[in-house]
Amino acid sequence: MPALGNEELLLLPYVRALEIIGDGDVHLSVITPPYPALGVGTLRVVRVKRDGQTIRLETSYDDYERLP
Repeated sequence: MPALGNEELLLLPYVRALEIIGDGDVHLSVITPPYPALGVGTLRVVRVKRDGQTIRLETSYDDYERLP
C-alpha cells in the first residue's frame, strides 16, 4: 500500500481510490439518506480513516433519488 495522505483520496470516485490504494485492506461504508433512496451519479470518497494497515473509506453518491 503506497504512503499517501488521506486528502489525496477525498472526492475521488471510489473505483479510482481503489486503484491508488492497490492491494491494501479496504473497508467500505456507503452513507445514505435516512429514507429509501437510490444512489445517482458517481460513488465518491468523502471520508478516509486509517486503522493500522486497514483503510476505511466512507463514500456517498453525488445525489440520491427518493424511492416511493
